Amino acid sequence: MQTKLTNVSTGAVIDLDDEMYPSDEHDWSAIVSNTKYALDGTMIVEQSVRQAGRPYTLQAPDDMGWLSRATVNALKAERDKLGATFWLDYLADGDVKRVKVMFDTTGDAITARPVKDFISPSLDDLFIVTLRFLEIPSV
Repeated sequence: MQTKLTNVSTGAVIDLDDEMYPSDEHDWSAIVSNTKYALDGTMIVEQSVRQAGRPYTLQAPDDMGWLSRATVNALKAERDKLGATFWLDYLADGDVKRVKVMFDTTGDAITARPVKDFISPSLDDLFIVTLRFLEIPSV
């Protein structure tokens, strides 16, 4: 597996399924604009380059990319560490890309639903998982 999440501070690695991919990779622009009008009607456009904040919603189609309950538990434990940052490695365009992220806890950072309609408390049970991150500066 090449898709993984690594805690920057502790080095703890959680392997993810290589079928998981940022579903919102094309929804974000590095350029942000603000427009306003001067009193004479002239439009004023201000632009800047965003330094960080790109969302990464990592997921797979419902019929692949499943994660075990043990992996979901490990992800939840990492999510609940205050100020934790991670290296997210994922496959894209025939390469492994690496970005520095943190869990996006402004909403549901992790959603997991069982593959089967019933589950047991087994760590091997499989889940359809969506992970939400925000890119942060990698300094």
